[in-house]
Amino acid sequence: MGEPAPTQRLMTRFPQISSIISFKKISVLANFRLLPLKLFMLFGIAVIFISCEAVQWGGIKISLEAPKESPSNDSIEIDSAPDKNTPPLPGRTFLYLGSRTRDEGSLIPIVEILPNGFLSTPADSYKERSKEFAEHYFGLGSQFTLFSDGSKIGTLTATHNKLNTDYCYSRPEVNGIVRLIPDAEEVEYFLALSREPTTNIDLQDYRPVIQTRALRQASIDMIIDVIPSVGATWPPSVLESRQDINFFRSQKDQAPTIVATFTRNGFLEINPAPEGMYSILLIGSNDDGLGYKPSYVDYRPADPEGKAAGRYLDHLDLNGDGVSEIVLEMMGEASKWISVVGKTGTSWNRMYTDLCGPFDPSQKKTS
Repeated sequence: MGEPAPTQRLMTRFPQISSIISFKKISVLANFRLLPLKLFMLFGIAVIFISCEAVQWGGIKISLEAPKESPSNDSIEIDSAPDKNTPPLPGRTFLYLGSRTRDEGSLIPIVEILPNGFLSTPADSYKERSKEFAEHYFGLGSQFTLFSDGSKIGTLTATHNKLNTDYCYSRPEVNGIVRLIPDAEEVEYFLALSREPTTNIDLQDYRPVIQTRALRQASIDMIIDVIPSVGATWPPSVLESRQDINFFRSQKDQAPTIVATFTRNGFLEINPAPEGMYSILLIGSNDDGLGYKPSYVDYRPADPEGKAAGRYLDHLDLNGDGVSEIVLEMMGEASKWISVVGKTGTSWNRMYTDLCGPFDPSQKKTS
């Protein structure tokens, strides 16, 4: 037999070492079978000791520190200011009022269209959120459909935006390039909706009502009956008191509707009201074909109610019921504002007015 190996000679000479080595073998094998993860930990420690055998061991220093504060996933954070990346008033439909000079035009939001009516944004909300509103609705290239006399007449493509201060509170304004159909080349003022409105509008061909002497005379005949009925003072000249007159068809195949404004001692402009000034906004209808009758009368004496002289801007079926609503511009002593009237049965009623306009206690409805 050959000479025993050095390890075997050592174990023969010192039996206690043999016992220790045998115990370690069993322990390591057991750990291999039961806790294989510990093997990798022991291996890693061994590698550290081997690679650092020339470095003096300085011991281990352990300290406990509180974790840094971080927001919990279970907490709810409430911020009174909206996130700048959250679009304001998402998914809503606004009616815009516009004007143009040659191929350049502008639009401002005047009312929000709801399924059951119209909503005003609080007087200072547009001003506070004008930038957010413009970023969401007036982005470069945004398109709007333009309407006049209840018909589609063209488009506006946005190029830039700014703040508009023409009315009694500031509103965001979009400016852009206007394209009109040939028949509407003379139109300077119009209404507008976003290119994909949520409202269902029954469009018709652009065919404005042509003014006739008979229609103009019908407005005079009606105001002669209205002036004494509201207790107003007669103007020096009834004909000259007529400041504005327009005609349109609120429904297909019906006689034109007449919208006329008469004033005494005043004009349709923003300025202080002279003594004795009043205005009458008159809407006349001929639904039964038997002649024109007043279907809406808005009598506004400047004293004591404040000046509020209205004029027709345009009309459009905003709620999809087949009957157009009328958009009015109201003139006061220091500012102007928007109102909307709609037809119920045979009479017209005020459906909306800007919150910055004066209270209307004198509104009269005639059916």
